[in-house]
Amino acid sequence: MPHGEEQSMLEMNKQVVSEYTTEFWGKGNTDVVDRLCADDFVSDCPLHGRRQGKAQAFPDFVIHAYGSIPMIAENDYVVVRWIGGGKHTGPAFDDLPIGRLPGQNTGRIIQFSGTTIYTLRDGKIIEEVAEEGALTALQQLGILSSSNTAE
Repeated sequence: MPHGEEQSMLEMNKQVVSEYTTEFWGKGNTDVVDRLCADDFVSDCPLHGRRQGKAQAFPDFVIHAYGSIPMIAENDYVVVRWIGGGKHTGPAFDDLPIGRLPGQNTGRIIQFSGTTIYTLRDGKIIEEVAEEGALTALQQLGILSSSNTAE
């Protein structure tokens, strides 16, 4: 069980990640990146990565931490379980590793969940690595078929 200074560091790390998740992923506020992330910050999110244009393609896309599942902090790591989604009303991404959106403004709604592991150093996020429900999102967008073709 962490005590004193270690507990304070864990709580501070959770607060940084909470603000980043709420402001950047929840509200699209990119101004927090310079303040909360280190200069050598790396993002590894399989479905969407760190991309310009997310806000234009999915202007209402948001991610929220599950309220019933607490953030878990240990040493320099904070783990967050989240749910996200939005409606595709903008341009089509054509550089996804698995394929491309069928067109612009499809009106398709996506909802999926994931888990992100954040690594912090000196109170700043240096890395976010996400495992997300990419298969679900790609099926909802029509990039992959949801039918079972296995025999």
